[in-house]
Amino acid sequence: MKTQEQRIEEVCNSVESLLKKKNHDYGNSFSLQFEKYGMMSAMIRMDDKMRRLENLLKGNEAQVDESIEDTLQDLVGYGTLALVELQKSKEESEVTI
Repeated sequence: MKTQEQRIEEVCNSVESLLKKKNHDYGNSFSLQFEKYGMMSAMIRMDDKMRRLENLLKGNEAQVDESIEDTLQDLVGYGTLALVELQKSKEESEVTI
């Protein structure tokens, strides 16, 4: 039986792989949108996923093939991307000329 730590590592690795692929396919759109709109862009994307999760949990029939797991992975992905952008902003503000 897998340990909790092994399960966490597997989930993180899976989300990392998916996130990198999606980021490539979407042309780094999250970063570009974040630069323009800030944290609100992350909140909107995560809110969309939370509403999707809510509908899935209610048992509403899906028109798109996206599972609860897919939705949770996307939420983790958006949280990760937002954290990356915050860290980038912090690093850029620390740079002195």
